[in-house]
Amino acid sequence: MILFLNSIASPLVKIYEETLYKMQHDGRTIYLEKMLNEYFEVVGYDHQNHETTKKIYIDDLPEPEKLYIWQDEEEGVSFLEDDDSDLDIFLDNESENVVSYSWIIFIPDTYIFQEDRIRALVDTYRYFGKKYKIETYIL
Repeated sequence: MILFLNSIASPLVKIYEETLYKMQHDGRTIYLEKMLNEYFEVVGYDHQNHETTKKIYIDDLPEPEKLYIWQDEEEGVSFLEDDDSDLDIFLDNESENVVSYSWIIFIPDTYIFQEDRIRALVDTYRYFGKKYKIETYIL
């Protein structure tokens, strides 16, 4: 009788644990890193010492270098014309400061993974509208 009740209860316990895990995580970087390190079962990873034991990490894109032209209120703006068109700078307002990714997931090259499974896992938690790229690095 007890074995019968255990066989009925065990799937419910598993569903409960999976639901609780999903509720404890969200799209913040630290939780995504924790979830990925646990998914890959990283040797030596400890969620209590996350920053020192993580092997899979997420980093923001470097800020693109900005070119300051001038503001309308400034006086004394001078325009220089020359015959050398190679040094001319053209501004394209539509594609200016467009970054295709919000952040990058770095995974050691020693881990074998399927990108579509990682994307499905991250997409479960990531914030809508945030794009990311997956790269490997040498450990």
